[in-house]
Parts: sequence; structure tokens; C-alpha cells
Amino acid sequence: MTEISELNLVERVERNVERVLSQNAELREANAGLAAENARLEALAASQAAEIENLRTRLDRLLLHKSVTEVSGGVRAAKLRINRLLKDVDRCIALMNK
Repeated sequence: MTEISELNLVERVERNVERVLSQNAELREANAGLAAENARLEALAASQAAEIENLRTRLDRLLLHKSVTEVSGGVRAAKLRINRLLKDVDRCIALMNK
């Protein structure tokens, strides 16, 4: 090879190395941005999951309250029914323990 072609080759390699280093820096910056966005979205998903759980708990309570108050005979009849159900559960547990 001639001296000029060797210099040309070295210059091309240096330019390629600079280009790769530049792309590496850009990709690292983009990756850091995506990691921050990912962390933000994970935190948002966690808070929304907690809110969903809270709303489900409230809904369960409202449905229970509604079912208790709408039972024919009112609250007293609902309490008697709940007590009967609890006794049935206790009997089932006792049978399972035998």
C-alpha cells in the first residue's frame, strides 16, 4: 500500500470510531431517558393498582351494605341470616376437622 492510501485508511477508521462513539453517547442518553420514563410509568401503574384495590374494597362494602339493607325484613333479618350463615360455616369447619 502507498503512504497516501494508508493515511486515507487511518482517517476513515478514525472517522468511523468517532461516529460509533457519538452514536454510543446518543444511545446512552436515549436509554437514560427511557429508563426514567419507565420508572415513572411503573410508579404510575403501582399507584393506579392501589387505587383500583381501594375502589374494589369500597365497592365490596357498598354491595354488602346494599344487600344487607335490601333483604326483606330489614337489618334485623339480615343479621339473623348472617348469623345462620356463620353457624353453617362453623359446622363445616368442625366437620373438616374430624
